[in-house]
Amino acid sequence: MGRDASPVDDLRELDRRDTELGARADELHGADAEVAAIRGRAEAIAAFFAAYPEQDEHLRGAVQAARAELAAREDECREAQAAVDDARDDEARALAKHALQRAGDHLVVAGAAVARALAAHDALDREASELPAELDRLEERARVVADAIVDVPRPGEGPAALVEWASRAHAALFVASGSVDTQRERVIREANELATAILGEPTYGSTVAQARARVESARADR
Repeated sequence: MGRDASPVDDLRELDRRDTELGARADELHGADAEVAAIRGRAEAIAAFFAAYPEQDEHLRGAVQAARAELAAREDECREAQAAVDDARDDEARALAKHALQRAGDHLVVAGAAVARALAAHDALDREASELPAELDRLEERARVVADAIVDVPRPGEGPAALVEWASRAHAALFVASGSVDTQRERVIREANELATAILGEPTYGSTVAQARARVESARADR
């Protein structure tokens, strides 16, 4: 503390320092939350592309199977219509029309299955085409964190590199946060010791702001 400062001035300086350290702690915690969010998405993107070849093959097969089923149902409808056309009497015609109705229902179901299979494959391809842009944004977010926090390393490129970067960044932020917490504890202890000496009564357990307020209130009442 300054040689010419009064004890109250010293307490105010400790309060200023505590506020500064609190802001630093909030910054580090916010950066750590951002790192965790980046890691979560990078892991998801890495998992997506690892599974993509198998998923693509599976969905292509589903489309082919659905189309084959649709073709079979179309043949069924044609055969049922032919049976209606060739019916010799009312009873045979009624039975054939009933079979045609069933075949039409089957055709609708098969058509819907093709639409669902195509939509699922299109969704996979769409996600595969969109994720690289998201990865670019994640890398930019990681660079922003690295630029803002001295102890955080610069990220590499690609989802695997981002996951590895997030692990190192979290470790660096953990160490930095621990250092700030230690400094705050020291400031709080010093402020309470000073406030206790000024007031002649213990203030332990108070924040720096609370200790300062008690001292200033006591001085104002004199």
